[in-house]
Order: sequence, then C-alpha cells, then structure tokens
Amino acid sequence: MSAMAMTTSLRATRSLRRGPVACGLRRFSDYIEIARKMKDTPYNPAVEGEVKCPDYVGWDAAVDADFHKLQTGPWKKGGRPYEQICDSALDLVGFTPMVRMSRLAKHLEVDCEILGKCEFFNAGGSVKDRIGKRMIEEAEKSGRIKKGDILIEPTSGNTGIGLCMAAAIKGYRMIICLPMKMSGEKVNTMKTLGAEIIRTPTEAAWNALDSHIYLSARLAKELNGHVLDQYKNAGNPLAHYEGTAEEIIEQTGGKLDYMVMSAGTGGTVTGCALKLKEKIPGIKIVAVDPYGSILAAPDSMNDKSVRTGAGVGTQYQVEGIGYDFIPTVIDKRAIDYWVKTDDDESFAMGRNLIRHEGLLIGGSCGATMAGAFRFIKENKIGAGKRVAILFADSS
Repeated sequence: MSAMAMTTSLRATRSLRRGPVACGLRRFSDYIEIARKMKDTPYNPAVEGEVKCPDYVGWDAAVDADFHKLQTGPWKKGGRPYEQICDSALDLVGFTPMVRMSRLAKHLEVDCEILGKCEFFNAGGSVKDRIGKRMIEEAEKSGRIKKGDILIEPTSGNTGIGLCMAAAIKGYRMIICLPMKMSGEKVNTMKTLGAEIIRTPTEAAWNALDSHIYLSARLAKELNGHVLDQYKNAGNPLAHYEGTAEEIIEQTGGKLDYMVMSAGTGGTVTGCALKLKEKIPGIKIVAVDPYGSILAAPDSMNDKSVRTGAGVGTQYQVEGIGYDFIPTVIDKRAIDYWVKTDDDESFAMGRNLIRHEGLLIGGSCGATMAGAFRFIKENKIGAGKRVAILFADSS
C-alpha cells in the first residue's frame, strides 16, 4: 500500500471514536486489518494526532495510591479444593505448589534448603496469569471496560497469554504487540486463544516509534481500545501482594530467609516483597536481572559482565525479564540484593533444573536459579537457612 493510500485509510478510521456500528465496523477482522496497516506505516502526527508513550518513572505516588486503594485482602487459605468443579480456567489461577529441590541442591553442592514456587501450574502456564486476571477484573469493576471491547497490550508474551485467556473467557477482543524475539510457542498460544499478534522489532527501544509500547498507544487511540498497561497498573503488584506472597507465607509456615525472583515489569518482585516483609521479619529479597537490562541497582551493576562483556544495550535471549526502562510498578526500595546473569549460565541452569528436578521450567527460570545459586555461594548461605525461588513459567 502506498503512503498516500495508507494516509487515506487511517483518516477514514477517525470515525471509529463514534463506535464500531456507526462507522460500519462490526467484525474484529475489520479492526485487525487497520492494526496491521498501522504497524507497517510510520507514525505521522499530522494524520494520527499526538500519540505519546506512557511516562514510566518507577514506583510513584499514583501507583502507590492505587495499590492501597484497590486492596481487597488476601485470598482464602488452604489452596483450591480439588473435589469442587471449577466454573472456568480463571479459577485455576493461583494456589500454585512449592517443591523442595533436594536433588538440585545435592547436584549444586549447596547446604541450604532450596524451594521452588512453581508458577507454571497456573492455567495459562505462568505467573502472569495472575495479573492478566486481576487487571481485567479491576478495569471491569471501575467501569472502564465491558464485554466486547478491544484490549491492546504490549508484552513479552506471558502477560499476553494471561490476558488472552481471560479475554477469551470473558468475551473481550485482544490485540497483542510483541517483539520479534519472543518464542513461536507463545505466539501460537495467543493466536489459539483468539488474539491478533502484531510483531515489532526486537532492537527497538521501549519508547521508539516502532516499539511494541508505542504501537500499542497508537492502536488504542485509533481503534478506541484499552491498554491495561502492566508496566504501571497497580493490579500487577496487587495480584502478588494479595495472592502469590500469601501462598508463599502459608506454604513455608513463615519460615523463609531469602526469596529470589527475576525482575521484568517488577510487579511480581514488588508485590511479593512488600507482603513478605510485612509478615516475615528479617526476610531478604533478591532480584535477578539479565545483562543488557538496566533494572538492577546501583546502576553500575548494569555496566558490563566481566565474563562475557555483555552490558547495557546488549541484546539477550532470555525472554520476559529485564528492560531498557524502569516500569512504574517496580519499587526498588523493597529489594535488598540484585544479581546479574548472562544468557549461557541461565540456559545451562535451566537444563539442570529440568534434568535433576523434572520441573519443566522456562528460560527465565534458569536465570532466576542461576542468580540464586551465585547469591548462595557468594554469601556462604549454608545449613539451617531456607531459600525460595519463584519459577515464573514453563518450557
């Protein structure tokens, strides 16, 4: 399509703001056609008007206010009664098991007890099912969205799957903007759940005009859609503050010395950390961040891997963790230690986990375990101490 024809097409979609029926668009395929065209057309403010990327600044007053206002209290205790018939797959989100990894501990020659919180037992296969469900439910309660609306989300994959699953069950139409490096399995899963997948360049900076975040903002304006935005939505850390962390406390009986989690949006580590520190005096929170990302603190930690030379801006292959910006939902004050990891050690440790524990974890879990192993060794954490590691997704 020529640039002139594309401009004409986009101008025609101005009428979308009057609603899909008024402008003759009733089918999701009509919206998909426009979304695909926009992806291949450079942003033109003269045609589309002003479109801005969200202002991500790390934990701020706005997200803190929402985080406290929207609290509903911890989930019921005791897990999910297996004898009861569930109403939908959304009832199978949460209450994930914890495994004592004695075989891996023996292989790695560590003396402390290591536990794995297995988030791949969620219905959609990852910890992000929790936030997909929570963000949609919060938007419904506020009246922001209703059945049949179009939801648009920039994601590295797992949040997309969680949102697509909830959208399929609740009757929303879903468009996912996804960098090219993310796996085909994730793409196929989201397509099967009914979503349209729009791919963006992996090398694009988060606020570049061709990034998945910027494209989501353009599409939301053009299609009268809604970006729930995992990077600044208080429902993200809340899902873990009131769910994941409460489960960890119950499963360990409150006896836990260290909790290790990888950092992506930072919602998991922040929500869990805030609750765990409230309930378990003296617990320390360890966050794992891949080289190439800028999340770790102090900033100097992100500069360069002494072993591989990877540093800020280096493209890494581990999916779903690390960023080139600081999401609003991460509160670094809740994190006591940071550990940086390289791709090779992450994938090698992932294979160790699968081989010795039979846990079919994903690549980012290998990074989390590699970070935990180094932290344990460097800090000489020995017998009598208990370390839990959150495994975010599956292979």
